[in-house]
Amino acid sequence: MTARIGFIGLGAMGAPIASRLVATGHDVVVFDLSTEAVAKLVSEGAEAGESAADVARKCDHVGVCVPTDVHVVDVVTGDNGILVGAAQETSIAIHSTVHPDTVRDLCALADESEVILFDAGVAGGKQAAEAGTLAITVGVPVGGIPDRAKEALDACGTVIEAGTVGTGMALKVGLNVMTYLQQAAASASYQVAMQEGVDCHKLIEAWRHLGMLGSLTEQFFPLLTMDSDSKLKGEFGQMLQRMIALAEKDLDVASHIGLESGRPMPVVEATRDAMQLIYGITPPASPT
Repeated sequence: MTARIGFIGLGAMGAPIASRLVATGHDVVVFDLSTEAVAKLVSEGAEAGESAADVARKCDHVGVCVPTDVHVVDVVTGDNGILVGAAQETSIAIHSTVHPDTVRDLCALADESEVILFDAGVAGGKQAAEAGTLAITVGVPVGGIPDRAKEALDACGTVIEAGTVGTGMALKVGLNVMTYLQQAAASASYQVAMQEGVDCHKLIEAWRHLGMLGSLTEQFFPLLTMDSDSKLKGEFGQMLQRMIALAEKDLDVASHIGLESGRPMPVVEATRDAMQLIYGITPPASPT
């Protein structure tokens, strides 16, 4: 194995993906604004990069998993971004859930430097990332997925080629819509059942019998049984708020795609605006 793999963004999904790459024997260089997150990966066998540009100088392929479109653009094109350090034929996989046009625009910009940039959405959650069973939705660049990139992706899950650059991200956004709408349905179902005194285990039993409870929804279910105050405390509360913010961001991307296509999606917009309640957090009362 001669390719060096870079990974930028060690958050809730990025960290387990980078960890998986290290665990499967890859030579990995990581960068994140959190020194603690970097230190943890270094303890597992990764090398610390000084910046996104430094990671690109040292690597043949770079994965990016940062929160929003703005962060992705900065990581790729900023003063210390990937394109500053990347050699010709370096490949960049955008794992962050962003608007497909963001990926297409960055792809065109990278092409000017003869760098290969494409989208590779990751679906399945933290457990799938740790196990290497992610669904990886790829918008295939001209010339196909480079071998070094394919090797890294294969270590993390199953590659689903959606079409040309941008389509992998569109598929990922669609999958996220399914996930969050299922969570909304589970939350509403739980609220109805609990209001009438139903044992929550009976609800789960019925869901399983009917094949309505997928693994991601089942992972979400324990949150519903926690009291609202517990969900707001300490590191768990901070983590949960980050998850909700990402859900709102992903659903907003989907909403904009709907508007651009001429088919607004009010159900998606309503779900976006209700994520706090869906996660069982009661918003503060409005001042009178």
